[in-house]
Amino acid sequence: VMLITRKYYLFPMARSTSVMFSSSLKPTMPKLSSGLLLLSFCCIEATTLASLPSSYLFRQTWRIHEKFNLTGDQYSLKRQSVCFASHNFISKNQFLWQKYSCDERVKKQMRRNKYDLSVSQSSRDMSNGQSTEKRKKHDNNHGKRARMRKSDLDNLLRGIGLVPVQSSNSKKKRADAKNTQSKKKKPCVKGISYQLPLESRKSSFAIFEAQPTISLETQLKYTQKGHAALRSFLPNDVIQQLRFELIPHAAKHALAAWRQKVEVQLADSSEPYHRQNAWSITNNLDSIEKCHDFLESLGMDPTTDLPFLQYFNTWRTSSSNVPVCPTVTDLCLSQYLAHTASVLMDCSSVRLYQDSLFHKRPGDGWTPWHSDARMAPFDTSKMVTFWIPLQNVPSLEDGGTGLIFVDSSHSDFALPYWNGVDGKEYDRLEGRYDNGSGDDNGGVSDHMPLAIGDITAHSGWTLHCAESATSLEKGQDRYALAITYVDGRAEVREDVLTWNSGNISSSEKGDKEDVWSFKSWVQEVEPRSQFRHSLVPMVWPVDMRE
Repeated sequence: VMLITRKYYLFPMARSTSVMFSSSLKPTMPKLSSGLLLLSFCCIEATTLASLPSSYLFRQTWRIHEKFNLTGDQYSLKRQSVCFASHNFISKNQFLWQKYSCDERVKKQMRRNKYDLSVSQSSRDMSNGQSTEKRKKHDNNHGKRARMRKSDLDNLLRGIGLVPVQSSNSKKKRADAKNTQSKKKKPCVKGISYQLPLESRKSSFAIFEAQPTISLETQLKYTQKGHAALRSFLPNDVIQQLRFELIPHAAKHALAAWRQKVEVQLADSSEPYHRQNAWSITNNLDSIEKCHDFLESLGMDPTTDLPFLQYFNTWRTSSSNVPVCPTVTDLCLSQYLAHTASVLMDCSSVRLYQDSLFHKRPGDGWTPWHSDARMAPFDTSKMVTFWIPLQNVPSLEDGGTGLIFVDSSHSDFALPYWNGVDGKEYDRLEGRYDNGSGDDNGGVSDHMPLAIGDITAHSGWTLHCAESATSLEKGQDRYALAITYVDGRAEVREDVLTWNSGNISSSEKGDKEDVWSFKSWVQEVEPRSQFRHSLVPMVWPVDMRE
């Protein structure tokens, strides 16, 4: 009776509070259906409301309509709206329309104030999961929707004698947020940050966040011989993704690779003009054909005399701070490789030096004996390179072009001391060493065949080479990604580069193959000091990452 006689004042609140009560007590009474609960609490509510003064009920009900413009399944404020499920309030328009149904002046005023009931219907459609296009169109026409703060809604419910119900999901989210805030942040060494912050990137493969276990046998072989094989170290899908990114990258930047080869030949030229103007000459070669012609003018055959084409630092980001090859970036900066490098080098901190993509084309010549540390700008004995073939590599007898190593050459201090960097002893290394096996290979060994996922690791001072690709047929190009790390405490030598009228010539010591890799940053750091630079970032331990 009370609900009927007070329908304009009590009915909206009765409908809402019945849902509130049933939602709050339903979990405690699982055997009762929601329909019975709704009916029972409507009765309880009617009894409760009947005992309250009508002036109080009208005041509280009017507070709801004054605070909100209540529509079918959505509260909407005058300037903002909030989605709220399972409510059947009548709108303020409908409330006034019913109460003043005989007053045409009020209706006219409502129309003048743009109380359009079609907006309420449109709002109901939006809350029922309409398409994104309709939602955007509705927002443009009627203002963007915004969510009302839950605290305001709770205060309103308390004002009419209701207890707000907190969902279990909200409790869980609040507890998770509290636990997250309670965790202490790991310390971080101050310095220049990465071009791409590590914390902002999520690795494309979960294995990159793991720390692999390197067996003691592998560590012992690496320490004694200066090289080791890591079988099934990378999953097949990682290798396939690397191929998907790197092969198109090589095709796109082929001109840069040819320019680099020309500059290396000019830097080693016997003519002073070529050595002093290597950079400017190379920069004027604007096509691969011109690079071929220039190499031929130096007495070289571009198709057979070159050992490979090389592409440096594919891990770095573009000018728009987007990774050029995202999987390479993730792999180079990963804990997976950084931790492995730390174990093999036996050092507490690790710096990423560079990555290089080696493209050996059918017909390319052999890769001469060399050591990577002779090409790097660091004064250190702790350097490791992971050589990752992007396809199967057959055995040496079947034409494999994998790396061949001189056992224990990384600990041969006599070779560079007595013979310099270009002594004749480098032409007869096969007879200089003995690997202890009693065979006649002179201490030269390899890890071929290599399946997809197998990689090799070698020290920066380990001598190694690779056979020519004359046995490869057209379309069987061999690609390999080499990633090099150094001791985090390694210092840059002061004689790495000399500048002459804007041209770069490498120091008389060491090879000039990697000048293209480090010339962009080496002049920006102080020699013989600990430094930080975004192009050669610290990657291990994790709390030392910039």
